Amino acid sequence: MSVFSSFQTTSVCNVGLRAATHGPGVERHRAMTRTRRLIALVIVSLLAPASVAGAASGGAGIAAPQNPKGFDTTAVVYSNFTRTLRKGERGQDVKTLQTWLSELGYSVPETGYFGSATKTQVRRFQIANQLAPPSGSVGTRTAAALIAAMKKLTGTSPVLTSGVNSSGGWVFPLQPIRRVLPPSDWTLDQGVDIGTVNNACGGNVVEVAVTSGTIVQEGIDGFGPAAPIIKVDSGTYKGRYIYYGHALPALVPVGTHVVAGQPIAEVGCGDVGISSAPHVEIGISDPGGPPCCPGGETSQEMYDIMRGLYKKAGGK
Repeated sequence: MSVFSSFQTTSVCNVGLRAATHGPGVERHRAMTRTRRLIALVIVSLLAPASVAGAASGGAGIAAPQNPKGFDTTAVVYSNFTRTLRKGERGQDVKTLQTWLSELGYSVPETGYFGSATKTQVRRFQIANQLAPPSGSVGTRTAAALIAAMKKLTGTSPVLTSGVNSSGGWVFPLQPIRRVLPPSDWTLDQGVDIGTVNNACGGNVVEVAVTSGTIVQEGIDGFGPAAPIIKVDSGTYKGRYIYYGHALPALVPVGTHVVAGQPIAEVGCGDVGISSAPHVEIGISDPGGPPCCPGGETSQEMYDIMRGLYKKAGGK
């Protein structure tokens, strides 16, 4: 295992020490990544059936992530409010309702069960928005009012209707945008390494959900104990997983349904996981693949998505 450990220490999540550009440098990096992946696979095969996988570049194991806080494998994913929600209902759409109510100031536990507390807060929302009669159930009119209220609160639509080009469907993962380094300083890794100005971290740079989905895991080997994974619940990327490496702390628990723009973590300060400076490594799973983590084959895809969202958010 000593050989494997020496491989792990070779980290290219090193945004504090280098600033690669998107061009020849990235092409060299991609070639290096392919070489590292090949070496890793050879080492894994030599060590089989060992259960611990190595971490190249930011540290996500090629095998299953180690020691996660939880994984919600039983989550049932619904599109937002395609049915009338009333007392006694269960499901991800109920979690969405509870998340939105809490965001709007009508605090309720996000359990996925529509109980008395949820009904009470729905009635309060209906009364405040002059929705009569205030039945405590969520039908078409109440759902429309909730969506409008969330759009007003976040500045973006909370409902993803198609791919990343749909209006308001996806947002950039770091806020505020002024504290994010430009794409010329990003690097391709298993995902995309995005650094911050002057290594800003903690409450100064918040990580938000890029789209709506469920937090199915927190904690990825090599990426830190709080790194969240979101399962996308609609649109072109429905069913795929987005991970946020080097986050600390997480701001929502596993099982929470989140909407685009909702804070889910902070950029970790110091060396969180295999890292040399505060940053996020954000990546997306292969279609039909496991939650985490790709070996670099989807990094260009994620880079293109992130660059578009960065410009949309006002980045230069």
